[in-house]
Amino acid sequence: MKRVNEEKLEYVYEEYGVALLNGESFTGESIEKSGDTIISLTTFTNGAENGPKKEWYENGQIRLMGETRFPKGAVGTWKKWSETGQLTEKKIFDEEGNLIRRQQWDMQGTLLKDDSYDPLW
Repeated sequence: MKRVNEEKLEYVYEEYGVALLNGESFTGESIEKSGDTIISLTTFTNGAENGPKKEWYENGQIRLMGETRFPKGAVGTWKKWSETGQLTEKKIFDEEGNLIRRQQWDMQGTLLKDDSYDPLW
């Protein structure tokens, strides 16, 4: 799979945020770096976010992980962690991109919220 630095992509927002590389719809992975450390990876298909999305803190700890599916947006399970590695949030989306469950934890791992939602469609 083709991988490019995020700075090389051009975004056309009038067309659902299409990502272009050299004027063509981009298929592959874009990465963002801080120094030599990858801090973001986004997958595109024909210019649209479609596939795994990951973000890391500069210390290498995973920050966010989930998957997008064009044109629905976020699908499946998305997780966020603190810089120390504590899971702080988990969201579950159905195949249509509807948020159906959201859980949040404090820095000690105590569950603070556990909300369920009915799909919009």
